[in-house]
Amino acid sequence: MIKVWNFDFNQVPGRTLPDYDDQALVQDAFDFNLERMVDLEDIGFEGVFYSEHHFINSMSPCPNLLVALLAGRTKRLKMGVMGNVLAFHQPWRLAEELHMLDYITNGRLEIGVASGVPPEFLFVNIKQEDIRPMYQEILDFIDAAAKERMVSFSGKYFNYEDVPIMPRPRKEARRRNWVTIYSEASCRDAARRDYKVCTGYQSVEAAAKAFAGYYDEADKIGIKVGPDDLGIRRQVLIGDTHEGAVALATELKESAMARMNDVFKSVFARLAKAGVGPADSVTKSGVIDAAAVPRADENAAAASGDDPNPAYS
Repeated sequence: MIKVWNFDFNQVPGRTLPDYDDQALVQDAFDFNLERMVDLEDIGFEGVFYSEHHFINSMSPCPNLLVALLAGRTKRLKMGVMGNVLAFHQPWRLAEELHMLDYITNGRLEIGVASGVPPEFLFVNIKQEDIRPMYQEILDFIDAAAKERMVSFSGKYFNYEDVPIMPRPRKEARRRNWVTIYSEASCRDAARRDYKVCTGYQSVEAAAKAFAGYYDEADKIGIKVGPDDLGIRRQVLIGDTHEGAVALATELKESAMARMNDVFKSVFARLAKAGVGPADSVTKSGVIDAAAVPRADENAAAASGDDPNPAYS
């Protein structure tokens, strides 16, 4: 059975371009969005994932705060971030934060991690070639902190000796660690870590190939995985009829495109400054996901077995 989650950017709702300097508008958006997430529990949603994105016209740079807020207003709903962009975090600090959220949510926390997308890192001078290895080191630290109270770690970017990580995380029966994936290689790594996997907005063919690698790797190492361990992100528009939904999508397309370009205009400007233009399909897709910026034109390559940019695979 398909379990429905909401993937949320905490945006200002509406069709027009918002004025983010209008504090009343922004406050109303925060309040409205929280109530909307709370209502999902009664509707029957399985959970809510927030996005973490920086330096764009969106309001979710610190989504674990939203998780804590939502936890206090709900009883059953699972929740987390898909995913915490690891290279933006100190490993010990993030481990502590996640362990606190484990208790704030009363064990409903789903722990998501992501390597992120290169355009955002340009703003804080993190080099593209450092993103993936930093991600791996922080993920190794988080995994170690979940098992041991005292963590020692030696890497290229982070070095610690006997760091006590408190509080200790809860022990839950379900598999609840997620990683955002794009390639078969990242799926196989997730299986070896005993993580669940969630795609970005990629083609069915590319996602199927990545998931096949996940199942194959899990089988090799002797762990059981199934549909509950797979997440697929899609934009979904619902109408009373198929024809009505198509008509509404057509009606909304122009405003969605304008809002998408407004969300990422700072990223597009920084890419232009770096001498790189955004992928053509980004400005045509209307998909509000920063991952689309470098990835939109690479789905075919991923489906064919290539891993076009391992920095954020």
